Amino acid sequence: MPISSNKLGYAWLIEHFSFSHQYLDVVCSSAKISSVNKENSVYPVSYRPTIDTVVDHLTFAIKYESINLFCLTAVFGQKNVKAEIELALNTNPASKYNRLIGFYFELLTNQILNAPDLSSGNYVDAVDAKQYYVAPSQRERKFRVNNNLVGNGRLSALMKRNESLIGNEELCELARKPLSHHSMELLARAARYLIALETKSSNEIEAETIAPSKQIKFMFALESINQDDLTKEKLITTLNIIKDKHYQELDYRYQQNYLGKSGRGYASVDYVPPKFNDAHDLMDNWFILRGCVLSSDMPAIAKAAALSSSFVYIHPFMDGNGRLSRYIMQDTLYRDKVIDQQYALPLSSGILKDISEYYRILSQTSGKIMKSVQFELLDNYSVAVLNDTADLYRHLCFDAHAQYLSDVSRKVAVELIPEELEKLQQFDRLMDHLNGSLDLPEKDLGLIANLLISNEGKISIKKRKGTLQHIHADDLNSAEYIYDDLFL
Repeated sequence: MPISSNKLGYAWLIEHFSFSHQYLDVVCSSAKISSVNKENSVYPVSYRPTIDTVVDHLTFAIKYESINLFCLTAVFGQKNVKAEIELALNTNPASKYNRLIGFYFELLTNQILNAPDLSSGNYVDAVDAKQYYVAPSQRERKFRVNNNLVGNGRLSALMKRNESLIGNEELCELARKPLSHHSMELLARAARYLIALETKSSNEIEAETIAPSKQIKFMFALESINQDDLTKEKLITTLNIIKDKHYQELDYRYQQNYLGKSGRGYASVDYVPPKFNDAHDLMDNWFILRGCVLSSDMPAIAKAAALSSSFVYIHPFMDGNGRLSRYIMQDTLYRDKVIDQQYALPLSSGILKDISEYYRILSQTSGKIMKSVQFELLDNYSVAVLNDTADLYRHLCFDAHAQYLSDVSRKVAVELIPEELEKLQQFDRLMDHLNGSLDLPEKDLGLIANLLISNEGKISIKKRKGTLQHIHADDLNSAEYIYDDLFL
């Protein structure tokens, strides 16, 4: 295949090796211009290597482009690339970019290069901390590289620095400000209510109805989120809280699952997660990644986005992955002390208010993955994956996920929590008046009050004939009049 003379870096490498599964957001090229055109990623001809080689274009990519571990993994797997890198390292072992290429090669392939160990010289950072969030550095002596990558060669979470993401102190202040002027009794009830709201909204995102007993158990899981560290066993226990006893899962899945729709005589496939044996390996590395993310300098909301999103794309269980991902959000915010044991930030409620954008961002990444997954839909509507796909899920970008969750958290803190706190106070006033006027059990009064508040003071015919059929119509009418007098 002829090589375009003007492509540089990753674009040249992709064309050189005829990769059909690599997609770049930015394509670098060269032209006869006097200075770099950053807007179009066009560089003067002087930036081109004298002779196009793999190492020279790897050097350009590492020096001028964003880190693309997925592309690097593919390049390092090609024939003769290892020998070319070894030649460069033996010829010029002190070169900063040769050292970084060598470091990434060994990290991503788990192979050892035949190259000299450096005994002197400055250490260089694997990831530029001015551009990316980084983990605490570990010195790799062979190439004198500070390994500050968030993750490892099997699973990573690279994220560019973003000043618009909400910081921990700001999020704490915004989330707690609406609660700061109320009694301790109301605060305790509000905290529990927010946990209940998070539980309910997380279920609504999945468009499933969960039995009240399971909702209570899931609430307890959120309330006891700090008692033990998050482990595989705790994930499984939390998952089974919301699953029917006939469909309990005792381990990661041993079948291929997929996301899609089905109807009479057809099924569509929107997303195919990793093969089940790859999912087991990826989850082992997910817990390693979790340690790196929690110790990184990302703000808490970015950590929550990276860990919950990477978990969703791995999809390690047959069902319930979405709810668990939002549990992981809460767990991550707790670890960074944004929330505490008695308090949940109801992010799921914020997501519900902008659910289309939530799915759009997930689909952006899943769509790129699906371009490279070869699968067959079988007669029983199960899916068989026909190619090796594990690498597609290892090194994803979560910049958009973090920005979305940051925007949601601001809306939740500034708008939703005050609204819900106002409804809670509204509920108390309404209950006082209902209790003084109607001779009904407290549980019935509470149900009536909740229905009035959620339906702007009206009790529907459906509710009158269903849930509230045991209550006389005169009492229900009186309840509506009381609501009108108080609030309208």
